[in-house]
Amino acid sequence: MSNTQKTGFHTVKMDHEYPIEPLEYMPCPLCSANDDYVLATTGFPNEIPVRNVICKGCGMIRVDPRMTRENYELFYKEDFFGYLNPFERPAYVEEIEHTRDENYMTPTKKKVLPHVLPYVKEGGKVLDVGAGLGQIIYLLQKEKHVTAIGLEPDPFSRKIAREKMGVELTDITVEEFLKTNTEMFDFIFMDQTFEHLLSPLETIQGLAKYLTPEGVMYIGVPGAYNPTIHMKLFYQIAHTYNYTPHTMRLFAEKADLKIIDITDAEVYPLIALMAHKEASYPEVKEERMSAGSDWMDVV
Repeated sequence: MSNTQKTGFHTVKMDHEYPIEPLEYMPCPLCSANDDYVLATTGFPNEIPVRNVICKGCGMIRVDPRMTRENYELFYKEDFFGYLNPFERPAYVEEIEHTRDENYMTPTKKKVLPHVLPYVKEGGKVLDVGAGLGQIIYLLQKEKHVTAIGLEPDPFSRKIAREKMGVELTDITVEEFLKTNTEMFDFIFMDQTFEHLLSPLETIQGLAKYLTPEGVMYIGVPGAYNPTIHMKLFYQIAHTYNYTPHTMRLFAEKADLKIIDITDAEVYPLIALMAHKEASYPEVKEERMSAGSDWMDVV
C-alpha cells in the first residue's frame, strides 16, 4: 500500500509498507494445537494481507502468519501513531482535549472508569501497560491519589501525555519492563493493549507475579464474540490476537488468576478484571464466561 491511504475508518499515514516480510507462523498460545480455521485474509489498514485464524482446539483467534518481533517493534516505534491517527477519530480528540475538564464526560470517564474505580486502592501503586495518551493515569491520580508507572513505546503518544495530561510515560515495552521490574502493584491496567501483545500468555503470567495479594488486573480488548464494526476494520495488523470471554478465562487460569468481573459477551468492548485465586473477591459464575467456548459458534 502507499504511505497514505483513505479508508472507511480514517486516513493512514505510515513511513513503511506493511506487512514487512519475513512472516512467521505461530502456534496457538493456549493449547499449541495445529488445527485452524481461516477467518479472514485481509484487514486494516486498507485491507492489506492480514490472515486471521481461529484455533479449533480452544477458540483462540490470532494473526498467522505475522511479522517478526523486530518488525513489530519498528511499527510501534515509527508508524503506530500514523496508523492510529487519533486526531481524525472523535473519541481520541475528546480524550486529548477534555480529559482534564471536570465537566466533560470523555469516553474513558463514561465507559472505563466505572469498571476501574471500585478496585483501585486509595494511594495505591498502579501499572498502566500501553498507557497511550496517559488519560487513565491522570484520572486515577486525581480520583485515588495513586502512584503510577505508565509504559508506552510510541513517542507521539508520550508527547501528548506529557503536554495534555501532565503525565510522564516510560519508553519501554512490557516485555522489557518485566525483565528488570522488582515492584509490586495494587492495580495493573491494560486497556486496548492485550490484543497487541506478541506473547500474551507469558506477559500475563509475568504481570501476575507483581500483583499484590488483593491486587486487581484490568484487561479491556475488542470483543471477538460480537464485533460491532465491519470485519475489514475489526481484523487489524496491530491486533495479533482477538479474545472471547472463554479465551480470556483460559488466560486467567494459566496465570493462576480468577475473573472477578466481566462484561457480557454482547457488550463491546470485552472487559475482564482478574485477581489471584486466593484473593477475597468472588469469582464470576462460569456461564458468564462461556461465550466463545465453541469455535464454530464464534465463526
